[in-house]
Amino acid sequence: MMNLKKKLVPAVVGAGAALASCVPVFAEGADTTSALSSVESAMTTSFTSVGSSMTGMVGKVLPIALPVMGALLLVGFGIKAFKKVANKA
Repeated sequence: MMNLKKKLVPAVVGAGAALASCVPVFAEGADTTSALSSVESAMTTSFTSVGSSMTGMVGKVLPIALPVMGALLLVGFGIKAFKKVANKA
């Protein structure tokens, strides 16, 4: 039961936050067609904004993370090669 609760709570909180952000859009008009259109445009705008922010963040982190990961791989291969040579000597 606890595993289900741990998986379900973030989904419910995320859905609640998404719906809470749309409340002003629902209150905007009584016409359901225009209200749904407003919700669609608001959601599209917000998800586009989130996507561009994430892309920008990856663009900033990638130049730092790639050399670090490359150095770690190089050190790991170096240690394996040294152990292989040291055991045969």
